[in-house]
Amino acid sequence: MRLILGLVLSCLALGAARAADSATPAPYSPDLADIMAGSQLRQLKLSFAGAQKNWPLAEFEIGQMRKNFADAAQYYPEFDKVPVAKLIKEISEPALDEIAASVKAKDEAGFKKSFARLTEACNSCHQAAGKGFIKIRVPTLSPFSNQVFAPER
Repeated sequence: MRLILGLVLSCLALGAARAADSATPAPYSPDLADIMAGSQLRQLKLSFAGAQKNWPLAEFEIGQMRKNFADAAQYYPEFDKVPVAKLIKEISEPALDEIAASVKAKDEAGFKKSFARLTEACNSCHQAAGKGFIKIRVPTLSPFSNQVFAPER
């Protein structure tokens, strides 16, 4: 009888432990490719914001790209032996700083130049990561037909 009671109590304890474990979800960890896809969308929107001289929107998109890069560095400081955080700090962040300065100055020519540098920085990181087949370019068309990029007048 004691053996049966011991088995029943053990099963109940195991069931309670499993229920407690399943009640606590695993912490969320975004996929690096998803973070980078978000950065690519931000780069596209930044391009159109700058082309339309919508400086507040451009500034917003730069901030969002910074968040994407910060997430990538936090969740994937190193990925497949690639120093992601180091590449972001050395290549991506200076390019974002440069474009942020042109946006702050509302410098259209500076924006175009720094945007090209940002695009080159993306490709430099991809090359360094062994993903050179992912080539980013200055966007030519916007898939965001539902967003107005021109600033309010």
